Amino acid sequence: MKTAKSNIKLLLYGFCLAAVLYNCKTKDVDSLTPFTYTFKGFTDVKLPDVTPTAPAAVSVTAASVTSSTAAAAVNAGISSMSATGVVPAAVQQAATDVNKAISPAAASQLSASFTPDVIKTMSTTGALPADLKAQLTTLSSNPALKAYLPTFTLPSVNGKAVGGRVGVGADNNLVATVVTANGVQDDDACKAAATAAYNTALASLQATQASQTAAINATYTQVQAGIAAETAPCKAGLPAKYTPLRAAAQQAFDAGMAGLDANKAVLGNFYIPLRLLYLAALADANDIFTKLQAAETTACDAIGAAKLANAQAARDADLNKINANVNSATASLKATLAKATASCHNQGNGG
Repeated sequence: MKTAKSNIKLLLYGFCLAAVLYNCKTKDVDSLTPFTYTFKGFTDVKLPDVTPTAPAAVSVTAASVTSSTAAAAVNAGISSMSATGVVPAAVQQAATDVNKAISPAAASQLSASFTPDVIKTMSTTGALPADLKAQLTTLSSNPALKAYLPTFTLPSVNGKAVGGRVGVGADNNLVATVVTANGVQDDDACKAAATAAYNTALASLQATQASQTAAINATYTQVQAGIAAETAPCKAGLPAKYTPLRAAAQQAFDAGMAGLDANKAVLGNFYIPLRLLYLAALADANDIFTKLQAAETTACDAIGAAKLANAQAARDADLNKINANVNSATASLKATLAKATASCHNQGNGG
């Protein structure tokens, strides 16, 4: 009986031992949790906002014409002669000054060349035969007659007188953007993860750069269109300025010539030099108006060119700022990458 109990115990012990040995058998691992490498600094690198810079203003001074006070005194004096029958001192002085510029014989010959038909053509179209035009130009350019002719100032843009062709705009001077993506340096998983983090951060910078650049260029395009739209109206408005000036000069000429003819007997030898003075003054005034209108037409283009150059400068300054920010941020990312790869041995892999 005792032997039977002992056998039962041995059997139980055998089962327990078998169970223990079974439980201690090596099992396959169903899954491993991947190791995640984390790096600080990559997501902290951002580009600062860039607001479009307003272009610098362009200063513009319109052309101007100043009438002669001496000529006004002559006009007033001739107008008064019909009532007084006396040649005023201002009228006598004007005739004397003309005689300083041209001899009596040459004056008589030149005056006779201005027939009613020539004067009519001159008054309506401003055109003169070349030889008569040259003689009047020589007469009006004489210093003795300077006081009797109008003075003028050319238009100016940014303080520079405009009378020739418009200069070209400034060249672009953009700072280059140095952006490079890093390839995986080796098979080290930690370093590969650091490089991937760098490239992700760099792509974010490039996306921001593209957005900022597009905004700056869109602003420039809008400004550029506005500048282009200003030039045509600028030119179209010039006749409204110079047509009344031409009409006033013609009116003064007609009134003066009528006054001379009405008082020819009283004027005597003063008549011919005064007639030439009026002819020279009208021709000179028409030349001035033609010159100034052409200059202001050129000025319209010059204003547009100056505004466009300023807009380009503002745009390029903003683009340079963006590119410089990208270069600075990229350098920071590279420094972060170098630090991350150097620390990879501390994250349980490599080294």
